Amino acid sequence: MVCKSWTLPHRSAVPPASHRLLGSVRLTYAVCAFLSICLHSAMRSMLAMVILRMVKPRPEDSLLMALELERSNSTGPGQCGGPVFGPASGIQVTQTGDLPWTRNQELTFPGVYYYGYVISIPLAGHLSDRLSSKRLFILSLVFEASAYCLLPTMAHHSYGAAVAGLVVSGMCAGCGNPPLYQLFVTWAHPTERTSLLSFAYIGLLMGSIVVYPVANYLSDFAWELSFYVVGSVTLVFGISCHWLIYDTLDQHPRISNAEKAYIQREPLSTSQLNVPWRHLLTSLPVYAFILTHVFHNYTFLVLSVVMPRFMREAMQFTTHDVGVLSAAPYLGGMFSKLICVFSCGYVERRVGLNQSWMRRLLYVACSILTMVFIGIIIGAGCEQKTLVMLMYAFLYATTDMGFSAGYWPTLLYFAPSFAGLLSGLANCLAHLSGFLAPHLVAALVHTGTKAEWNIVLLTLILFNGMAMFVFGLFSSTRLQSWDPRRHAGVFKC
Repeated sequence: MVCKSWTLPHRSAVPPASHRLLGSVRLTYAVCAFLSICLHSAMRSMLAMVILRMVKPRPEDSLLMALELERSNSTGPGQCGGPVFGPASGIQVTQTGDLPWTRNQELTFPGVYYYGYVISIPLAGHLSDRLSSKRLFILSLVFEASAYCLLPTMAHHSYGAAVAGLVVSGMCAGCGNPPLYQLFVTWAHPTERTSLLSFAYIGLLMGSIVVYPVANYLSDFAWELSFYVVGSVTLVFGISCHWLIYDTLDQHPRISNAEKAYIQREPLSTSQLNVPWRHLLTSLPVYAFILTHVFHNYTFLVLSVVMPRFMREAMQFTTHDVGVLSAAPYLGGMFSKLICVFSCGYVERRVGLNQSWMRRLLYVACSILTMVFIGIIIGAGCEQKTLVMLMYAFLYATTDMGFSAGYWPTLLYFAPSFAGLLSGLANCLAHLSGFLAPHLVAALVHTGTKAEWNIVLLTLILFNGMAMFVFGLFSSTRLQSWDPRRHAGVFKC
């Protein structure tokens, strides 16, 4: 039996077929994708915390001294952050950094990563649809890990050398995202895509949850150790992927005939994969997907790049607490991912072919809740630390739910043949905020007061509102008429 759509069969129209996931090559790839995302995320997120341990304490930054004072000497009620204590206080800041960088350099350095990321990701997206996605996947991990291991040496040489090394690292990372996404077209049955994709993207949160306390612990010995340890683990994993993932079903030496029959679809010829640029440039679902990702990703990147500094300056956490508690909000995102993994497949089979209304409704609800949680953080005082951390956890949960079950899987349904190209383009534009956000923070936050940080948080509300408007009105999950699989592809149910 075959289905007339390449997307999802309705449960009432087609008896649901299945093949055991446990022990399958589909699960093998999903686990590899999870670990890859986890390591990429760890290397990216680690910068926001380790930078606090890399740079020498500056005498003019009195705020750094104030953050290490005992609670009894903290600021008065209603005052959050700011240069309350001067150098004459005699407080010695326990900071292990040895790099003589300015505050502006320290603020903007983590965002330099995204300069390279946005350069490479569109090309990687184009190549992943045509060349070996496996090679791009592996080379991305190997070369980024190598660049990370060299980064401490370059940072000691000069700020410019460190910037160049981090740009190269970002370029290598950008080459890994589109092929990872594209391979799910081959290694996930349509009824499993959202669940397996959600499982893989748990790594986005797990990488941050693990790396913050690990990097904080290693930095107690030397901040360079964080780069060496994380880079070495990534290098070993990247090499091992050569024997774990493959581009096509026929290349895989361990796939069973039953599983191959379950997920195999008619392959597309090279001529069928000619990019229909005119249709792409005039497609509302394409614009809705890309713009939603641009607006939505701004929230995630701002939080991941500057949250440790927000906790230290605006909320007056100590350096040690920042290293431990920065991972806590990601638990909310982890909870969201687990919901998606265990429920999305069932919901998709119940809803059937037309999922547009379901995903729109879910995304709008998540966006509204996200804006409410940001508003509560803005209104909270620096003494309400528990409330702010709780709101951060809720914020990550709703942000991730909108991503994992809302807009991100839709590309695999309305344009699966060009998933690599379009995801690469979307990620390129969306990650522009990765290096623009630190410059925005440097322009708005001069002394680290809560009032200054509130302005940054208000921009998150603005971008969430724009994402909700675009996706709620113009998104779609229907396979588009210009996708080759609409005419050439059917899948076995």
